[in-house]
Order: sequence, then structure tokens, then C-alpha cells
Amino acid sequence: MRKKITLLMFIALFQFNFSQEIQVVEEEEFPIFPICNLVPSSKQNICFEETISEHIENNFVYPKAAMELKLQAVVKVFFEININGKVDKIFAKASLVGVKFDEQEALLRANQIFEQASIDIINKLPLMKPGKVNGEIAPFPFQIPITYRLPRLSDNSNQVYPIDSVEWAPLFPETNDISSDESKSYFKKRIDDHIKRYLRFPKKSKNINDQVMVFVEIVVENDGNIYEITSFGPDEFRKEAERVVKKIPPLEPGLNNNYPVAVSYTIPVNFKRK
Repeated sequence: MRKKITLLMFIALFQFNFSQEIQVVEEEEFPIFPICNLVPSSKQNICFEETISEHIENNFVYPKAAMELKLQAVVKVFFEININGKVDKIFAKASLVGVKFDEQEALLRANQIFEQASIDIINKLPLMKPGKVNGEIAPFPFQIPITYRLPRLSDNSNQVYPIDSVEWAPLFPETNDISSDESKSYFKKRIDDHIKRYLRFPKKSKNINDQVMVFVEIVVENDGNIYEITSFGPDEFRKEAERVVKKIPPLEPGLNNNYPVAVSYTIPVNFKRK
């Protein structure tokens, strides 16, 4: 059974710099929701995850204008819980799915509709007990996705589709003038080009072969990000292949019936000693 992606996979924590030296974060204490006050500190991150997910669900409103135009989007919301426990520095970036606009102004307006709706949700977060790093009160930045999808008679949101079974393959940024049939071969070509650009034969490898093959299976989720990576092959080569795959930028998600879906693809990675 496929694992569900949890909110914590989307949380990006700061690295704190002091002078020219990097301070190693030894202990982090998450911001505390009022409802989580009685939860042990070791469980605060779980309580935070569950509470913010519930908050989004309870305050979720599909923008009327977007509903009427049958628009769907994935919005990445960046925000900070500052040293006073307040929501601060909110920024939202929407990506429409299943539709393209010829006019830039129309695209901008459509994105703004979803971005404002997402900002409104985060703005309603309650005052919290601020988080700490190494015992000192510190701001905590977060990134979460909010998905706006039109109601369907059946929900296949937890299903993964092989690359060749979707109508639209995931698209790399700034992909234009391409048909749904061409999208699959183009996706594979862009993946191959990415691998060739960044792949390095492990210098300290004791493998006697001049050529080694590794297979990496990825799942491009319905928000366009890659969270699941499984690789097969010699350990040092698997690690290098996974390093390169993790450099793939966020994509436009694959589509079925103009609906964003998760897509799986197995990448053959060929190492050649120079």
C-alpha cells in the first residue's frame, strides 16, 4: 500500500549562521498550538502537523470565481512563526493544473485568486508559543502545499499511475508548445538530460567494472514534487543516483482528465568510468 505524504515532509527549517561559522542545530522545539500545551515536547512536532492539517481542512474555501471557471491549482505557502508566536512573512505561489492561459495577465489573476485564498487560511492560525533552537526562542519557517481540486464522483488521489498510462506526463518548468502525446517522451528526454548533466562516477569506487547500471524509481506526486525514491544497485552508485535525482526541480504534475495525479517512472542510470 502506498504511503501517504505527511505535512512534515514539506517543512523546511532554517540553518542558523552566526558570524562566519555555521551553528549546528542540536535541539529544536516546535511552535506550540494552544491545544497542544499538554503534549510532551517530544510529540510537539506530531501535534503541530495534525493541528495545522485540521486547521487547513476547517478553514478551506474553494474560491467561487475559480470554481465557476473550473480552475484547479496547487499552492505552496511559505510562512514563519516568529519569536512572538505570530504568523509572519506569508508568501504564496500558485501553480494552475489542467489549463493554460495565452494572456499573462489572465494567468496572473487566476494564480492570485488561489494565492489569496491560501493566505487567508494561514492568516487565521492562532497565537502560538514560539519555537526554540538550542533552548533559545527562534523564528520557525514552514512550507506547506494546499491543493484546490474540483469535486469528483470518485477520488483516486492516493493512486499512482505509470508514466505511460497518464494523459499528460509531468512537465519541467517553462515547457511550452507540446502535446499530451509528446509529453511522455519529452519527460523521459528531460530526465535523461538531467542525469547526464549531474551524474558522476564515484571516485573512490572499488568496483572493477567500467560500467554499472542502477535503476531509480520515482513518484512525482500530484503537487509536482518528488518525495518517494527507491533505487536498486550497488550502494555507492545508488547514493550517487539518488543525489542526482533529488536535484530535479519541482514539476507541473501529471494529469488525467485535467486532474493532477501521482506518476511513477523508473529511471535507468548508467555509470561509465571515463
